[in-house]
Amino acid sequence: MKILVIDDEKPTLSMFRLFLAAYGYEVFTAEDGETGLARFREIRPGIVFTDIKMPGIDGLQVLGRIREMDPHVQVIIITGHGDLEKAIEALDLDASDFINKPVERQALNSALARAEKRAGITEPPEFSCNFSIKQGQAKILFRGRLTGKADKKITPMLEWDEWPKASKADFSFDESFSIDREGIRLLMDILMKIKLKKLPVLMKGLSYNYIRFFQMAGMDKLAEFQTRSEETGG
Repeated sequence: MKILVIDDEKPTLSMFRLFLAAYGYEVFTAEDGETGLARFREIRPGIVFTDIKMPGIDGLQVLGRIREMDPHVQVIIITGHGDLEKAIEALDLDASDFINKPVERQALNSALARAEKRAGITEPPEFSCNFSIKQGQAKILFRGRLTGKADKKITPMLEWDEWPKASKADFSFDESFSIDREGIRLLMDILMKIKLKKLPVLMKGLSYNYIRFFQMAGMDKLAEFQTRSEETGG
């Protein structure tokens, strides 16, 4: 698979080139957004990494233009450490994932794994929230893109008459899951309302980078997170 990395810092490009080539990817690089967009049109990569802060055309503009050319390409945004607002802006533009600088190997591996799986989803499903109860555990599965428009699909879950039978809530997120600014607010509202029911919430199936983002947004005060390695026993 072809991967394009756009970043104005040469050491960052060298690091990506080294790691990604070792993983067997065909790696292309660009040192600014304009050049990156030209390379994108030329090589049509399946995955793009782009720094969010660059002179000239920044990473959010690159993301927006790539989405216009090909909505199915996996675009991973590279953000500064703790830059919550920029990460949210990237999610509003349907970024596939995001990683912080300095780039950690685990974060890179997680972003690649998520991008490859999402690349196989040709038509992302509409948002759905399926819920059931088993042995006292309320199980909620989220699929598709969670936005503010999903509130009508969330309401039946919050009004579910099986809640009194539950002692715990498991939130699972499949590979198609994504979220935007209003979706984050809606998810926070869901968590707060379930907390009023005095039920602990465990969130499962999220990528390493999504877990870090949700923690940065304050969701760790309302729920616990289970990493993929913990789920598989690795």
